[in-house]
Amino acid sequence: MTTPTEIPATLLESPSFQLERLRRRTRDEVESALNSRGTSLREYWVLTCLIEASASSQASLGELLAIDASDMVRLIDALESHNWAKRERDPKDRRRQIVGATKKGKTAHAELTVLVSEAEGRVLNDSTEKQLKHLRKLATSVLVSEEDPQ
Repeated sequence: MTTPTEIPATLLESPSFQLERLRRRTRDEVESALNSRGTSLREYWVLTCLIEASASSQASLGELLAIDASDMVRLIDALESHNWAKRERDPKDRRRQIVGATKKGKTAHAELTVLVSEAEGRVLNDSTEKQLKHLRKLATSVLVSEEDPQ
């Protein structure tokens, strides 16, 4: 029988390793919570964008969330099957689909946001508010610099 090996200190000090482990733990917990409601994290992300922006094209949603166009179609199909979103042809460009949240989608989003927050809280429950504030600030800084390379 093999004994588990300890993670090398070099990996524990590596931001890429740390972020990957944190990503995996939070994603697993959040996905589990959302699966209990018959939805997924990526569906939640798309629904959140629709709630925040009121409507968007499929292409712009895919670009914003870095989701392939064919995957975006499946995600919006899933949201439509829940009656959380609806597609309409853009009257200015008939090739373009405009996606918006429905009233049922807005209600579901509020409920799902609570589930996501609780799941993230379970993963990060040993963190202090100050630590979480620093984590959010760091993540925001990294993401903003990615969008605006100087």
